[in-house]
Amino acid sequence: MPLMFALLFGGLMLAAGGALDIANVMKVRSNVQNMADSAALAGASQYRLGNSDTNVVKQVALAFARSALESAGIQGEPTATVNEQDRSVTVAISATVVLRFIRLGGAVGYGINSKAVARAGSSSVICLLALGEGSVNLGVANGKVTASKCNTHSNSKASDGLVVEGLGTISSKVICTSGGYVGAENAFDPAPATDCPVAADPLASRMAPSETKCDYTNFKVEIGLQTLRPGVYCGGLVIDKPTRVRMMHGTYIMKDGPLVLTNAASLNMVDAAVYLTGKDSVLYFDYTSSLDLSAPVSGPLAGILFFEDRNAPAGRLHQIGSRIAPQLLGTIYLSRGRLVVGQLPTDGLLSFDCKLQGLTQSHPLLASVLPKVALVPCPLPQISLALQSAWTLIVAREVSVNGGVNLVLNANYDASPVAPPAEAMADSTILTH
Repeated sequence: MPLMFALLFGGLMLAAGGALDIANVMKVRSNVQNMADSAALAGASQYRLGNSDTNVVKQVALAFARSALESAGIQGEPTATVNEQDRSVTVAISATVVLRFIRLGGAVGYGINSKAVARAGSSSVICLLALGEGSVNLGVANGKVTASKCNTHSNSKASDGLVVEGLGTISSKVICTSGGYVGAENAFDPAPATDCPVAADPLASRMAPSETKCDYTNFKVEIGLQTLRPGVYCGGLVIDKPTRVRMMHGTYIMKDGPLVLTNAASLNMVDAAVYLTGKDSVLYFDYTSSLDLSAPVSGPLAGILFFEDRNAPAGRLHQIGSRIAPQLLGTIYLSRGRLVVGQLPTDGLLSFDCKLQGLTQSHPLLASVLPKVALVPCPLPQISLALQSAWTLIVAREVSVNGGVNLVLNANYDASPVAPPAEAMADSTILTH
């Protein structure tokens, strides 16, 4: 009887262990396939940068795959081949899963082979591009970027050109940086590809409006529901009352002054675009403002919401602090400016409290030395911006997302009569196998 029990118990343990081995094999197989998919997309996406050759495309794909394998602790070796004729990239990954219970012919490992092919296509583009070259060129601090169907890219070659800190996260089809990145492993999905070639400004050839004759000067709206007409607003446009403002079809030029929304002001743009030119022509939307914006369907600024003069001073601040912005349908093009989505660190206790909580959670020892203050709950990230937009594209010199905001960058380009700029859609990437 003891012998029979021992045999039975041993058999049950072997069966249970075998089930664990099989489950682990299935999990690793799925992970490795996802790695191959993402690596192929990362490589093929280099074709849209204009200065990529076969070697660059191959090295980006291999670097992405190797980094993903190392981060996951999986034993594997990737290979990459490039077909210049159809601009496709094939990534194959051979990996080994250690078997702890099952022995197949005496072997202690199970081989997995995954393959993915991606080529220049029309379904995955860069929807967040930071053109600058300095530190923290693309930064997320206690906020979130969600771009599941498109790519994010930082041109900075600095080791900290891409930074995610506090409780922030970035999730996109491919995350690419021309330099390095700073942040916890779980802050990125997938892990960023590093040393990517610098991306060209996709809208560099788009003509800017040339009209400069003033139609309105130091214009301010009154309380209530107001409908504005397109034209040149010299001195900018200040909406500092709980007013609902509607911009109808056309181009609104802010000359030598900002576009300001404060004190619960609401802006609705329908088939309209804003051009920012001259001194102090920046965007400032505070946290009490609300937005519902849709870019022009046709015309010289088709697909563009905001367009900054290319002669503007480098690095001037544009802030979208709105907490209610369900639709940002179009392109935010600020090639000279710094765009902050959310709140600045100086905007009050909200950002400080979130930062402090992030520090004490990441470094528990700090909790014993920091002042004993009552921290408000950090709203991470409860507020989603642009969630209802069919698509949103951001091209700016620098981009920061913070203050508990979840910036959602959709890429459903066929779901709206407003088409994205054709220049930005050229040479995107899709998986073909």
